[in-house]
Amino acid sequence: MPKIPVSRLAAVACVLLLPLVIVTLKAEASPRFIVANDSDTKINVYIFKGDDSFCTFEEKLKSVSAGETDSLGCTGDGKGQCKVQFYADGDEVCKTNRNTCNKNATKVAGGETVTVTQTGDSFSCSLS
Repeated sequence: MPKIPVSRLAAVACVLLLPLVIVTLKAEASPRFIVANDSDTKINVYIFKGDDSFCTFEEKLKSVSAGETDSLGCTGDGKGQCKVQFYADGDEVCKTNRNTCNKNATKVAGGETVTVTQTGDSFSCSLS
């Protein structure tokens, strides 16, 4: 068996692992999540950066039509998550899930799905 210098093995290992590291960092930098709107109403999703501590000014606003599913994302800033608020007909919904920004928003990790359901005038969200 030929002897391969350690420096060459290290270089090959770096070349093979670098794409994995880049993909991981990119996922943390720009996490994406799914919103499944199983309600009869358009849902507006206010999306904040992953490292936003106050959730005062949204990074973007996206809408998911009734019965539709969409993939959304944010600037994760290394947190691998977005912070979101959900509105239907101008009223905030899914308040029981709020767990960040002084209980004013919900953390949604990259890859998670938020399912919005409606019973009468009441909305609920589940994360999976």
